[in-house]
Amino acid sequence: MDERVTLALPRPGPGLKALLLVVGALGILEAIAYSYIPGGRSFFLALACSTDDVLNGQIWRPFTAGLLTRPDALGHLLFTLVMLYFLSPDLERRWGTWRFLRFVGAAMVFGFVLSMGIDAAIPGGTRALHPPIMYGAGAAIAAIAIAWSKLNAQAQVRLFFFIPVSGKQFFWVTIGFCLLGIVYPDGVPEGMLSPFGGVLVGILLGGTPSLLRQAYLRIKLGLLRRRVGAPAIPLSPPSTKGKSNPPRRGAPLLRVVQGGADDELRKRRPPKDKRYLN
Repeated sequence: MDERVTLALPRPGPGLKALLLVVGALGILEAIAYSYIPGGRSFFLALACSTDDVLNGQIWRPFTAGLLTRPDALGHLLFTLVMLYFLSPDLERRWGTWRFLRFVGAAMVFGFVLSMGIDAAIPGGTRALHPPIMYGAGAAIAAIAIAWSKLNAQAQVRLFFFIPVSGKQFFWVTIGFCLLGIVYPDGVPEGMLSPFGGVLVGILLGGTPSLLRQAYLRIKLGLLRRRVGAPAIPLSPPSTKGKSNPPRRGAPLLRVVQGGADDELRKRRPPKDKRYLN
């Protein structure tokens, strides 16, 4: 049966409600301070992300910057709220509130860390890849879209509320929008590379279980087997070629193998107290 995400506006969970409330409240406060309070721009600048400030020990900035929107553009605030809400209720329902919030926080942080990591890895002019002050939830939105598409590969969602696309197609649509951020960098206040950090987080931490957790469990199982000296589990079943004859045509798939349990039961004497027999 074809699954669809309808326009019935799914009810957000407590984690998504808190996230939308924080983003909305900060958006209004920073707009008021930025436009009407003398020196109010310092409030916005204290929460935004810049490479120099983070390297000087202000490590909270990669997280708080993901909660900010453009203080002089109402459209950016509304777009962020809608995109955070669009697919998040399904993820929070599947994962629970705390895993959903950890996922969003990891995407926000890693998006900015990726942009700043490029600065450190390739010094000299690389800050043209992002503005001096970075902010916005683009990495979190990309991560949510990627995670949802992985969990709902066969489901259908209406892009822009009228274009039907499957979850598998939505994965590549998300990648396409990230690539458009390179073509139009002025529309990406997070920096053109931050959404790709969100894509990576969505691939690694999305899914049930996630790829990162699968790798962790395999490493843990290997360490436990090495500690107790147990043989490793083969990745594929051993070949039985040449070890047994194929079943005859028309022969039953299952056979009854007689054991010695019946003989043992006949020799046993019934208990005198039969209250615990069953």
